[in-house]
Amino acid sequence: MMTGRLHPYLPELTIWDYNTYLRYRRGVKYQLYLEYGLFAFSLLRCKGAGAALALLSDSLAGRQATCQEIRLPGSLERVPVMCQTRGIRLAAQIEVLMSWHRLQDRRPAELPLRLKVQRLVQRLALYRAYRKAVQEEPALERIFYQQRAQAVAQHQLRGQNYAVASEPMSNVYGALFSVLAPDDAVQRKNMRYIGSCIGKAFYLLDKAARHHLDQKEDRYNVFLANGLSGEAAKENARRQAIAAINDLSRVYTLMDVKLNRTLLDNIMILGLRDTVDPLEHGSWDLNWELPS
Repeated sequence: MMTGRLHPYLPELTIWDYNTYLRYRRGVKYQLYLEYGLFAFSLLRCKGAGAALALLSDSLAGRQATCQEIRLPGSLERVPVMCQTRGIRLAAQIEVLMSWHRLQDRRPAELPLRLKVQRLVQRLALYRAYRKAVQEEPALERIFYQQRAQAVAQHQLRGQNYAVASEPMSNVYGALFSVLAPDDAVQRKNMRYIGSCIGKAFYLLDKAARHHLDQKEDRYNVFLANGLSGEAAKENARRQAIAAINDLSRVYTLMDVKLNRTLLDNIMILGLRDTVDPLEHGSWDLNWELPS
């Protein structure tokens, strides 16, 4: 599942855009606290994907968010936070559902005792938030359920086709991104294609990174099915991911982005490309914040 890979490319980002991004990220985090409580607020890190999804939803629809000075839980400092918009609420729901289903990805038998206990505590803490998110957006939960069923079927087939193996993840990302689009058939179609490309790229990168572990645990891995070594798998995944990101970039440029165009261009073109093939090769630290 998506983690912090949807983030800006800092060397090309203006201070204005970066502060907008930070305020959206805080807004999604604060929405988790308002809607799902302190446990969800503390457990979910919102490293970047939530802010990007909220920005996409609001910017495509032309919804201007209001910024307020708010003291976040666990802090004495009041910071600028984007207030609750439809995009921010939707991003918070996706964060909860993604985090819940991420906890189901590993079988308990594969985990050491410490991680089993940690996973159990996280599930108990997140369960109420997950149930509430399902009640609010049952369509999103159906997307994740279908993806898991498709993934199980692919694991049983153990096929060698990269497009078929990445199809479950590609489908779930495509469906999630189409939800973010306004009620316009062309926009929804384009957003579905963009999400599908991102899902394919992330799936292949994840499988290449898990090559050794999947080989050790005898889990299905499309690169193992094709007889590739760990290094060959990473290079193969990088090439295919770059091709997918290039495809989505061409479609993204056709989108009618009404707000925050320069920020979203940075995330969807430079940020994604940096995730797949680092433009600065790790010389930039994404954990710093600028004064607001």
